[in-house]
Amino acid sequence: MIILRLIDKIVFAALLILMLQVPIVTDHYVQYLNGYVDATQAEVDHYQQLADTYGYTNINAMLTALQTNQDPLVRDDAQHKQIVMQAHSEAQQALANLRTSNYFEQAWYFAQPAQYQRLSQVLNLYQPSLPLKPQAIGSALVTSLSLYLLLWLPLAWLRQRRKKRRQVFTH
Repeated sequence: MIILRLIDKIVFAALLILMLQVPIVTDHYVQYLNGYVDATQAEVDHYQQLADTYGYTNINAMLTALQTNQDPLVRDDAQHKQIVMQAHSEAQQALANLRTSNYFEQAWYFAQPAQYQRLSQVLNLYQPSLPLKPQAIGSALVTSLSLYLLLWLPLAWLRQRRKKRRQVFTH
């Protein structure tokens, strides 16, 4: 019985520590995205400068013209530029989303399979720590307690049921 209580406390502590990492990972991820957006913004600015220099109304008009070029190298380059533009736009949206979202929305964002590659890059450099914001600590505590109860209530119910069965059989 003592071992079960010890395991019980260890599971809760592990859940709490894990949930406390969400705001810290979010901060690291936002820093990573800021760097990515800055780097791709430099590329997008260069594309806009090329479009302006060569008389195109915007970048998309330039890319459309490049994609119809006879030379496969030029078409591939246009496709690459289009991919960079799309990645830049998606990173800007993710950055705006993470800056304004709450703890649960951030956790849900990271749970999406589309984020795994970039998240794994962030986690490679990540050092676990504790958040300083009271809101983050409160959200982590509520989430940990909820997950803990979801995990342990069925086990407690089964244990209670077994005790009742034993009492019925012994009387």
